[in-house]
Amino acid sequence: MNVYILNTIAVGLDTISLISKPLTLCGIIGLSHREPTDQISDYVYQADFCADRKLRFVEVDSYGLTNEADRKKLLALDIDVLVVAGWQRLVPEWLINHCKVGVIGSHGSPLGITKGRGRSPQNWALILGLDTFYISMFKIDPGIDSGPIIDTRSFRYSEFDDIKTSYYKTCLLTANMIAENLSDPNFSKRQFQEQDEHEAAYFPQRLPSDGMLDWTRSNAQIRNFVRALNRPYPGAESTVDGISVKIWSVIPFDIDVAGEYEVGTIVRVFNKGDLLVRTHESFVLVDDYSVLAGGINVSEGACFESVSFSEQMNVIIERHETKYPDLPISGQIKEYEGK
Repeated sequence: MNVYILNTIAVGLDTISLISKPLTLCGIIGLSHREPTDQISDYVYQADFCADRKLRFVEVDSYGLTNEADRKKLLALDIDVLVVAGWQRLVPEWLINHCKVGVIGSHGSPLGITKGRGRSPQNWALILGLDTFYISMFKIDPGIDSGPIIDTRSFRYSEFDDIKTSYYKTCLLTANMIAENLSDPNFSKRQFQEQDEHEAAYFPQRLPSDGMLDWTRSNAQIRNFVRALNRPYPGAESTVDGISVKIWSVIPFDIDVAGEYEVGTIVRVFNKGDLLVRTHESFVLVDDYSVLAGGINVSEGACFESVSFSEQMNVIIERHETKYPDLPISGQIKEYEGK
């Protein structure tokens, strides 16, 4: 079979590296060179990667594959199977129809593919403190994660996982599924499990502006929020004395410290720069952070501003329901509405 990969993110290269050992790949379709931005988290230009592995690199300019020149370029390819490794846009119907066997995707969710379709599922899994993540390989149709299921695997989160390790675990299981299933000589003849559309629910898109910290939440909830937005994502954010600070890592820090402190107060700045911050529950140690350009070092006694998590969730829910009124939102998200 002529197998091509559709990918534009760095973590997808790990999946490609793994599946290229048991499978013979024709090439990678990816975005042309551009400066990295928050709009495409973990973007990577793949020309050198392909050259090193003697793979054809097919550059496209439009992420949504709406450019007519991109369309002509892809229709000229002889594709049996197109594997979507890291492409956070819907595959257009004309490209689906062009692939002789089909377009294969994978979607992970803490609720399974049908009840957890949509955007940012790994971020949501960590933010919500859920402990199991399911990954399904499926045949892509014009809908959103709605095609028939080919295979499903799962892993559990530990207290040490963050969004980076979540992506690595997902990468390994996804690569195994793709390699095993596409190595089956009868793959093109197999029947796959249809999804029940009556059970469909969707996780909403997250934007960088949804990453403001609420220091009034529990230590575990604060830590879950931070680890869900760690690099390569834009990070959790908080404001102190008008300075925006990216928070990359926090450690629950249970200790008795003399004095009464408002929630969010920087109680101590240690010699190496780590911050001891008062929370509703006790304290957390902020051991990895960056002050945004133009800011100055944070100081003891200053207080981080809390932005209500519930209010942020209401904004996210309203944004989703306004843009996608026909896509019911996941019950795990909906339960925060109005709080």
